[in-house]
Amino acid sequence: MITITKNSRKVFEAEEADNLIKKIAGLSFRGRLPKNCAMLFSFPVEHRWSFWMFGMRFPIDIMFLDRKGRVVHIEKNAKPFSLDPSTWKTLKPEKKFMHAVEINAGEAKNKRIKVGDALTFTSRS
Repeated sequence: MITITKNSRKVFEAEEADNLIKKIAGLSFRGRLPKNCAMLFSFPVEHRWSFWMFGMRFPIDIMFLDRKGRVVHIEKNAKPFSLDPSTWKTLKPEKKFMHAVEINAGEAKNKRIKVGDALTFTSRS
């Protein structure tokens, strides 16, 4: 597990998508994400990586962070893939990022996380 902090204060406990299969699956096909929990994606370089909502069963916020841990974009209330064609898209921020954190929809606002904030990741054994 990874502890995610803002200003030295814990905001989330995160499961790490630490291999290709986990990165592809993400939170797909899960029933829910417990409160204050997240999924962390880290990539080898900063890039405009794409995310999709296929197989998702609930809306989420996705925070995109640069290599220094600064939030460069927050995709709020990303809707699950459904029969509605507006959900048939990939999510790809305008800015390059190295990390993404998926959380329950509304949690970025609840935790007062905004673009420009710095988040820190600490691994727990």
